[in-house]
Amino acid sequence: MNDWNLSVEQAVEFIEWCIERGITTFDHADIYGGDHRNEALFGEALKLEPSLREKIEIVTKCAISVPNARNPHIKTRFFNTDKEYILTQVNDSLDKLQCGYIDILLIHMFDLLIDPRELNETLLQLQSEGKVKYFGLSNHSPLEFDTLQKYSDINFVTHQFMLNPLGIQNYQNGTMTHCLKEGISPMIWSPLAGGRIFKPTSAVEENMHNVLEAIRQEQGLEHLDEVIYKWIFKHSSNPVIVLGTGNKERIERAIKSAEGPELTKEQWYKILVEAGYTLW
Repeated sequence: MNDWNLSVEQAVEFIEWCIERGITTFDHADIYGGDHRNEALFGEALKLEPSLREKIEIVTKCAISVPNARNPHIKTRFFNTDKEYILTQVNDSLDKLQCGYIDILLIHMFDLLIDPRELNETLLQLQSEGKVKYFGLSNHSPLEFDTLQKYSDINFVTHQFMLNPLGIQNYQNGTMTHCLKEGISPMIWSPLAGGRIFKPTSAVEENMHNVLEAIRQEQGLEHLDEVIYKWIFKHSSNPVIVLGTGNKERIERAIKSAEGPELTKEQWYKILVEAGYTLW
């Protein structure tokens, strides 16, 4: 949101516009925009229109330490799930968001030096203090997810990771199937591969563009992104997509893609195989 050059008043209007269309979950992270800046703009919107808070769910993330003006001693980006660090980041997020609680806190990346018992203590404390309602993970493998869940007294309610027709590693490594096993709806970021599908610069991207275009025509859809959204939505884990855009037309197309005819199973597998998945 920080990159969309919105005034606070425009941010309020945008949030209200989303709510009117049934979009009530807003995704953040402490590093988005640099040092909580996206959270700060969103918080200014909530301050200007406090009634919005009870109409929405706020998701935010932490665990990535990056060099910035507030942490000049950090020279290298690294993952950090130490208790003191997480508590500090959550308190900073609440301060910037100008609200009393976070609906879902995600551990942004898997910290190879994590102490899962300490993480459990941290999450329980945040929940008991009323600062966070629910917890989930982001960008973890099935093994990493299961390892943290084993030591946690709190069930993780979602898993956020990347998936698109140019990046199917989370099908290949079993993460999508793992979500089905755990009964959680994954949150999919970068569903459009950063726009590379629309403006291909390699043979692989060009081939995928052509595959999607053929299916678009078969389905009678107006735009290529509708094919991609329908491909993501078809999985039985009931994925939701994280849209990193303030373009209302694109958002409307994403909403539209959740309705109407689904892709056929053959069309769905065509995209998967052309993306590099080996069936046998």
